[in-house]
Amino acid sequence: MNITEVVAGTPLTVHVLVDNMPVAIKTKAISVIDGALLVEPLKYHGVPIPASTQATAEATLMPMGDHHSFSLESVVPYENWSDIYYLLKGHEIVTELENQRKAERYVINLLGKAVINHNTTVSAIIYDISIKGLSLLLGKMATAKPGDIIRLTFRPPGYNKDFEITLTVIRNFKVGTYDAVGCKMRGIDSGLMGYIIDVKRKKDETKRAESQSRVLIHDESKDE
Repeated sequence: MNITEVVAGTPLTVHVLVDNMPVAIKTKAISVIDGALLVEPLKYHGVPIPASTQATAEATLMPMGDHHSFSLESVVPYENWSDIYYLLKGHEIVTELENQRKAERYVINLLGKAVINHNTTVSAIIYDISIKGLSLLLGKMATAKPGDIIRLTFRPPGYNKDFEITLTVIRNFKVGTYDAVGCKMRGIDSGLMGYIIDVKRKKDETKRAESQSRVLIHDESKDE
């Protein structure tokens, strides 16, 4: 679903970085202009936000109340009617990720805190993450089995706010010699979705850089 399919009057929440701080700004769809969704002014502390090429948005479409999250490739100020409105371009997040590979996992190796079944708090390492779940290496003396509930808190580098996720343990397995649990997320907000997209983008950039490096080496050997 393209964001331009959001009908006029639909409330949206745009998540964007302002001075390297993640903020959420409520707005409302107005109309479609030049292939972008025109929305009401986006202001933070009364000041129009700057243009952005990386943001997310969420909307609840009526009359069914369906919730949709979007990856925004551009958030552009549009000055008119004695104020600054905004043009949003983007596509639904789940569709973009599933086009790559269903629930593709990304290794992140981040430290977090896990509360198991509301009573046992331990350190945990998030081994990998996807739009549907993640794998955890739990601290020593901690155990979790399928069906257990884990409340996970973690903060990625560069972020000023913790992510808090409720998980259901699906399976036990090994990562090398370490015990691990595979977990399913019980809901995901646009902030976490945006983080996963950012992880994917960085992984893709690394792959492209490595690929270009191999091509250059190959070409130099041919010239010799």
